[in-house]
Amino acid sequence: MQKLNKWLLNNIFGMSLFLALSGISFQFVYMYDFMNTGGSKWISLIFNYGYANFNFFRADVFEFKFNIEESSYSSMSYLNFVFYILFLISVIVYKLSRFKESKVLKFCYSLLFLFALIAMLFRLYYLLLNTQPGNEMIVFSLLYFVKAIVLFYVCYLYLNSWKSQRIYIDTEKVILPDFKSFTLKRAEWYQRLMHYILDIFLIMSIFSVYIFDFNFRGLVSSLELAVGEHFAATIIFFMFSSFYFLVFEGFFKATPAKYLSQTSVVNLNNEVVSFSNVLGRTLCRRIPFDAFSFFGKLGWHDSLAYTTVAKQEREPSKYRAIYIVFLIALIALFLYKCMDEFRIF
Repeated sequence: MQKLNKWLLNNIFGMSLFLALSGISFQFVYMYDFMNTGGSKWISLIFNYGYANFNFFRADVFEFKFNIEESSYSSMSYLNFVFYILFLISVIVYKLSRFKESKVLKFCYSLLFLFALIAMLFRLYYLLLNTQPGNEMIVFSLLYFVKAIVLFYVCYLYLNSWKSQRIYIDTEKVILPDFKSFTLKRAEWYQRLMHYILDIFLIMSIFSVYIFDFNFRGLVSSLELAVGEHFAATIIFFMFSSFYFLVFEGFFKATPAKYLSQTSVVNLNNEVVSFSNVLGRTLCRRIPFDAFSFFGKLGWHDSLAYTTVAKQEREPSKYRAIYIVFLIALIALFLYKCMDEFRIF
């Protein structure tokens, strides 16, 4: 196992390039299958490791539509294409920078880690509870499950390795009530705001697909009948968001948004952040008006859980212009879809 880990760590670029190209390629394969017979299922089963599936409540402004026949069409989220193109760009930048610029690559791997975990859980659920699957479906599910384990392990190995390399900015000037030993430089308010907005968008993009999923639609409908549509939405969001924060802050002390800002969760007593700290942060996020508490020195889900978000030493940014161009292109695409959807032009 040590030899395998060493090989994987020495070949981050090659493995990342394969995963990015696999994701992009099979997005086109899926689009082709929508318009044909679906004959690429087994090819996809063997070679496809592109498990990312972003579907922001099936909103039309995030989807491409294409005709299957004269009287019907299908749609596909372009957020998946956006993610894998960003992943490929981050791999190229990682190589060009001689393996120094990795924050966007870490962001992409963190999301792949979550998708691999979800794929493992749902495929295991299918294998255990589906008592009479066909032989083909058993083979399909087992291979899908094994691939998800492989992807999960690779993502975990890389993210855990990068976590051990974090160096925090120690200013020795931070003054917080009751935490005299804390000396790290905390994230700025605008960084925390960016974390909140991006993480919420990712939660809704990743998990909204399950609200419409056939296997869970009955459960969602029953919950709506029992407690009402508004309260049911609150419960569902609580479940998904709690899972999201517990996974990322529990494993890596950082959410995908924090990877981009090069910050992570730390303990106010200068100790290793424990799972109880992370659990406390997650539960305190449910306190009404928690977001407004950050107008003070410490927000509630920081102070009550004895944690905060600290800055790490920043990576060089020689290739920032590439990401700026990508972001401008993405905004232009989104505005075009909005204008097209609402018939502005």
